Amino acid sequence: MKTYYDEKLKDEVYYVSDIISPVDVKPLEDYKILVTFDSGEKKIFDVTPYFEIKGYERLRNKDFFKTVHILYGAVAWNEDLDLCPEDLYDNSELIANS
Repeated sequence: MKTYYDEKLKDEVYYVSDIISPVDVKPLEDYKILVTFDSGEKKIFDVTPYFEIKGYERLRNKDFFKTVHILYGAVAWNEDLDLCPEDLYDNSELIANS
């Protein structure tokens, strides 16, 4: 069983999941992000294909792009713009495995 602190509920939330979750994210050059998953794997994800999706074009702004963080177990820029953890994991390049 996993837990996370939900800011909206102001409480810890328990859930059961086999899905690998991101636990840390850092912006890189060329609109890529370095994501660390709860499995210990570190992967690089290229965000540029999302520029063509409505709403995600805001990521072209480098200052906004650099605000990436983990929110509710997902990689996000704000409460309206995030990436699905499964897609993120499946479509990123492994660079380290601890």
